[in-house]
Amino acid sequence: MKKASKNEAGDKNKRTSRVQPKTEAEFIAVLRETGGNVSRACAAISLTRTRVYEWRAADPLFATAWDEAVELGTDELEEEARRRAFAGVEEPVFYQGEECGAVRKYSDTLLIFLLKGRRPDKYRERIQIDVNKLDSDIDRELAKLAAGSQANLAGEAEESIH
Repeated sequence: MKKASKNEAGDKNKRTSRVQPKTEAEFIAVLRETGGNVSRACAAISLTRTRVYEWRAADPLFATAWDEAVELGTDELEEEARRRAFAGVEEPVFYQGEECGAVRKYSDTLLIFLLKGRRPDKYRERIQIDVNKLDSDIDRELAKLAAGSQANLAGEAEESIH
């Protein structure tokens, strides 16, 4: 019987850098479920971020599946934000330590973000600066400072004479 050479034995024990299809599919599924959160997806199936980023760099098909999973996960996050903004969530109400009912709470903040995202031209923060007015304001303030400095110099000169 032929004994395996040191190189052959080492090659058999080496982990391949190519992701296994089952692990790849698991990662992509969990990545979608976590809304594209790579750290959470890795932790859920005991992979390192370094490893999955290596796979991403080495495999264009895996990278494409990753991008699609992130996009779909983001769509699901957006849908959940919509649900919370429009339908609200039930929160328990307690009285003397006992749950006595529930109240539905809606998220105005999520609604604002959804509107800003959907119609940024209408709902974005608006800051308008009139550059010409700004220039004249700066010139006026500089003139005041210069006048004040001249007055201080004149006052100091008069004091030194007396």
